[in-house]
Amino acid sequence: MTVRAALALGRESAGGLGRQVAGRARNLTLQPLALYSAAAIRIGLAGLYLIHLLRESVRADRLWGPGSPFTPELFDQTMKARGWDGAFSWWYSLLATDSPLVFWSWYALAVVVSALLMLGWHTRAMAPAFCFLVVAFYIRGSMANSGWALLSLLFANFLVFVASGRHWSLDARRRARRKGASKFVFWGAETEELRRRMVTVLHNGGMAMIALQVMVIYGSAAMYKIQGESWRNGTALYYSMMYDDFSTWPELSAWVASYGTFAAVMAYVTVFSQMLFPALVFNRRLKYCILVVMLATHIGIGILMALPMFSAITIVGDLVFLPTTFWLAATRLVRTLRVREEKPAETVRPPREAEVEAEVSTSA
Repeated sequence: MTVRAALALGRESAGGLGRQVAGRARNLTLQPLALYSAAAIRIGLAGLYLIHLLRESVRADRLWGPGSPFTPELFDQTMKARGWDGAFSWWYSLLATDSPLVFWSWYALAVVVSALLMLGWHTRAMAPAFCFLVVAFYIRGSMANSGWALLSLLFANFLVFVASGRHWSLDARRRARRKGASKFVFWGAETEELRRRMVTVLHNGGMAMIALQVMVIYGSAAMYKIQGESWRNGTALYYSMMYDDFSTWPELSAWVASYGTFAAVMAYVTVFSQMLFPALVFNRRLKYCILVVMLATHIGIGILMALPMFSAITIVGDLVFLPTTFWLAATRLVRTLRVREEKPAETVRPPREAEVEAEVSTSA
């Protein structure tokens, strides 16, 4: 092959790659990706936050309300020390009040907004309202927040840009009923097309940020783990399960920890699965394997280490990697099972009763 032919082949390959990249970029403005995953994340995130608010309602006054040891005066001092007393200080100090009526009004509003977002009622308005309230609760409880609170805050911010109401929502049901009605476009066809493409770009960007956030969580967790001696020698899970503060059922944790080899293997599986997650999750064949491993890991953390909300929110984040084909197959399976349950069983009469009825009809 001559030099000229090699250069021509290189230009042709580069041109083909450029056209392929340009086509992929163009598709990101035309086709919203992972709409079913977005709906599942919306339901999971809002549902978990609703459960969180209802569960903590008996302690809400001590955690975020006027009865908290973190008084509004201390909160204001902390805001100033952190440099958060700027233009958004009214938002951050929304719950820092001495009035029980004001606090419980905001608390009730948070419960209602979480429920409406979970059901998918006007998601374009409920998603920003949900994010607004989650930020207020996070800042007010900054002295007692956990990993669950941080992940819910991050996902709530990304959910604002995501078109999460296209499926499994009251919005989707309302659009289906209006499917035959003509749609009036106020600002013209070109502006409507621009609006649609902007919505698509924001949706795909929001889903990409959720996926990136999940990969950063797993990658950084693996990097921190391998720096510890207990993770390198496989004893980390043993000591974690023997720690009283992270033990849901001490007897169960002690039983699992008694199998040292199993605990060591699980420790290494945890580290390697988190480290390799960003690479394996985009492989079509290995995607489901690594997701099942992570699901089992989170279930184990929730059961054995008394961290159910953290495990649940990380499982919700993993849903972003499930393709549309998976959700369609799961939907068909659920519909099939529902049809089988709702289908009335045919009553089969005993043979003797059928013979007697035939004889009576013949004699008549």
